[in-house]
Amino acid sequence: MTGSKWPRGAEWRKWDLHVHSPASHGFTGDYNQFIIQLGNADCDVIGINDYFSVAGYREVVNRLADPARDTEGNAAYRDALEKLRRKILLPVVECRMTNVLMNKQGKGGQRLNFHLIFDPALDPEDIETFLKNQQAGGSSIGGRYASSEFLLSVQVDFNEILKKLRTDGSFRGRYLVWLPYDEYGGIDNIDPNTDVMLKQHLIRDADILGSANKAQADFFLWKNPKYSEASYREWFGNRKPCVKGSDSHNVNDELGKLKDQDSRPTDKYCWIKADPTFAGLRQIINEPEDRVYIGRIPPKLEEVRGNATRFIDRLHIRKNADADTAETWFDSELPLNSDMVAIIGNKGSGKSALADILALAGNTHCDPMHFSFLVKDRFCERSGKLAKQFTVRPVWADGTETALPLNAKPDTTGVERVRYIPQTYLEKVCTETEPGQQSEFQAELRKVIFSHISEADRLGQQSLDELIEYKTEELKGQIDNARREIERVNGELVRLEEKAAPAYAARIEALLRQKQQELKAHKEIEPAKVEQPGEVSPEQKAAYDVISEKLAGERTTLNRIDAETAEKTQRQKTLTEKVALARKVEGKIDNFESEYARLNRETAPDLEKLGLSLSTLVSLTVDKTVLTTARDKLIAEKTLVDTALDDVGAGSLPAQKAACLQRIAGLQGQLDAPNKRFQEYNEALRAWQEKGLLIEGAADKPDTLKGYEAQLSYLKNGLPDDIEKLRMQRREIARGIHKCVAAIRDAYKELFSAVQELIGSSVVIKEGFKLTFESTIIERNLEGDLFDKFVSTGVAGSFYRKEKGTALEEIRADFDVNDEDDALAYVEKIIAHLERDMRTAQQTPTGIAGQLRKNVEVKALYDFLWSLGYLEPEYSLKLDGKDLSHLSPGERGTLLLVFYLLVDKSNKPIIVDQPEENLDSQTVYRLLIPVIKDVKKRRQIIMVTHSPNIAVVCDAEQIIHAHIDRAAGNAVIYTMGAIESPAINRFLVDVLEGTRPAFDNRDAKYFV
Repeated sequence: MTGSKWPRGAEWRKWDLHVHSPASHGFTGDYNQFIIQLGNADCDVIGINDYFSVAGYREVVNRLADPARDTEGNAAYRDALEKLRRKILLPVVECRMTNVLMNKQGKGGQRLNFHLIFDPALDPEDIETFLKNQQAGGSSIGGRYASSEFLLSVQVDFNEILKKLRTDGSFRGRYLVWLPYDEYGGIDNIDPNTDVMLKQHLIRDADILGSANKAQADFFLWKNPKYSEASYREWFGNRKPCVKGSDSHNVNDELGKLKDQDSRPTDKYCWIKADPTFAGLRQIINEPEDRVYIGRIPPKLEEVRGNATRFIDRLHIRKNADADTAETWFDSELPLNSDMVAIIGNKGSGKSALADILALAGNTHCDPMHFSFLVKDRFCERSGKLAKQFTVRPVWADGTETALPLNAKPDTTGVERVRYIPQTYLEKVCTETEPGQQSEFQAELRKVIFSHISEADRLGQQSLDELIEYKTEELKGQIDNARREIERVNGELVRLEEKAAPAYAARIEALLRQKQQELKAHKEIEPAKVEQPGEVSPEQKAAYDVISEKLAGERTTLNRIDAETAEKTQRQKTLTEKVALARKVEGKIDNFESEYARLNRETAPDLEKLGLSLSTLVSLTVDKTVLTTARDKLIAEKTLVDTALDDVGAGSLPAQKAACLQRIAGLQGQLDAPNKRFQEYNEALRAWQEKGLLIEGAADKPDTLKGYEAQLSYLKNGLPDDIEKLRMQRREIARGIHKCVAAIRDAYKELFSAVQELIGSSVVIKEGFKLTFESTIIERNLEGDLFDKFVSTGVAGSFYRKEKGTALEEIRADFDVNDEDDALAYVEKIIAHLERDMRTAQQTPTGIAGQLRKNVEVKALYDFLWSLGYLEPEYSLKLDGKDLSHLSPGERGTLLLVFYLLVDKSNKPIIVDQPEENLDSQTVYRLLIPVIKDVKKRRQIIMVTHSPNIAVVCDAEQIIHAHIDRAAGNAVIYTMGAIESPAINRFLVDVLEGTRPAFDNRDAKYFV
């Protein structure tokens, strides 16, 4: 069922409403020639326009209606007559006003013209009766109506004519006033200084103006920015459409083609997008901009002809010949409009069924789980037993077609030819509780943004995320390396800062005092001096001298062994460190070789495309021979030292010392008691002196008196500089991290420049939505992680009892993390607040460690703060200043639809199922309608809707009304046509407005 002679709805057609007939005085040609001219005219709708007469129109209509006339004339005439029956004719009366034009040059004499376009459903005799009854020269026209020469000079009062038409019930709503503007008899030449009120009054009373000048047409559409909307409204009341006709007076003129100033035909036509009816023409008053085009061809028609694979021309849904179901369901052929199609109907009428079928036919990549009709618990139940008995066959504008059973699934490996947004999917995306970067909502926006990146700039990547990863991979690698370096520096820094703490210095001072006390106590226990025995016999002295000489030699040997042991012990330590260092360096070189090998593997495919290899760019030679030789030499030397210090090794220093001590003991045993005591004294004195030296130690001996003194000196004089050097080093590494994050941010900005340009250039987006795009560095969850994982708010300090969400509020306000200096100063200020209690005037030191949670180390805090992991580059869209995460479901739905409709560059047909379910009526009217009206100029839009705002205010070119006849085997009946189609108009009122009485009832109650 079509419901209209024109089921495809409002389409662009050529209209020529200014064609004179032989009934006009001065016309060249007879009626047979005129019929041939009309039949062969390059236009679909013709207004037969005569001076104060419809005689020409009546003659042509009579010829078309009388079968006997089909045999008259020659073959050209008869062929033209048949062609003319496929065209639409409108009766148009050209009138001259009694007003005389005073033009801008002060010259007068030219009369003003106006045209009356009548509904062809009117009987021509009724129109003629009206015309004959008008006054001319003091009396009614009457019998003078037959004189075309007289009618040419008839002048009537414009206001009086309109008054009579308005008060005559047979004409009310069945005529339109067309006022020429910048042509002969037009009002453009009225002097605005003397006749401004006349000019404004005439334009206000006119339904249509006559002009082919685009600037003039834009003025009457209120598009000239020099004037305000209030001024336009005061002047004209409403926006006015401009049309133009050929003003033909000769059968040799080419109808349809507009003429230039010299009356020569041009390649311009007057196109009107409407049913070829009087009701269709009336629609240009409601949509003066979108339904009229003057030029060679409307841009949308060129778009369709040049991109025929992107428009569904018609859809066939049939039961298969071998189907075994008795139910009817589908038996439809639906011609589809290439602009906007609105599918309406009551609940359960088959609206969403058609949307699902269209989506399947276009191989949507939308998950079928979001379908509402072609799903298991409805039409595809029982494994699709019913659905597979029906086939959908889409025919595209290029003539290609495919066929699919209704139980088929979209082929996600194939080309997606339509974009489908089911109601359930839109609702799911719009009501996500956390619409962050990984949400489906954001994912959908990224898909649309990716469509604006040129094929060349996509670098072979298949999605925005892949492209971002590709372009930022090396930057992220640099960040990872820098963060590892930060961790190393923090380890060293924490070790030094621990030494800078007062407690550490106090501990060293305590140990120094302890050593000083130990040395003092040691000095107090110096062995009592024993004098060498003096009164001995020569024989005893000779024997003593021999033993004493031997003891002196053994003590020299013992001192040498001790010195050598100390030297080798120190050498053993040095060698151990050097061997470890050599092995570490060797490991780093091995890692470097592995990294180079990885780099070679990763860059090989890219360099191959460039005809290069890494070896031509980087020359790497690794020769560890010198290092391994040095390491082996150190190991060999260390082995000798280890052997020399081995306690159990024969000939080792410990063994030599034991033997030496044993020999000394033996020699001492040979002495008499006095000399033995003297030698024991010497031995005790040597041991006492040796221990004293050990207590005093040296600056490089940490656990000695001089070692503690050196440490205290370093804490005072050297440590602050070393700490500051590490802090500066850490700051510069962090600065490098920030530079990399900023570079990623700038890469985002470059990637999204096309979308940014669109936002900046689109008045609908920029003003209607106040939509802005930002590529920025944001602080993500710094406060949450800082206080959840590291810092305790339960201890006295700057953040004591601060509530989560407000703890960093005052600090954060002073810094912009997009600026690297600000970002680093922000971290330093947080650390300063941890080091001191900023709540007090004295800023009492608290120490960072005391502010941390249990089992949290200062280094972990430093790693977190200085690695800047909480600073993330982000591309974000804001709607009226609000971040996407703060939008309501309705606002998200609006934004997503705007992106699908206006920003998405795919231009494939888009099917949306009931978008208004998540949007309020005001949002639909204020934001969504301008977008839909803009997008349908280049894209096929199919919408299932209950909203009169979407179907009617958007001026859908085609309305499809869905209805299921349960008694006829669930037959789904689709009735199609334009808004101006009477049958469709009734459906719109009944379905979308709740019937005419309901609409009138609501209208009567509104008083704003």
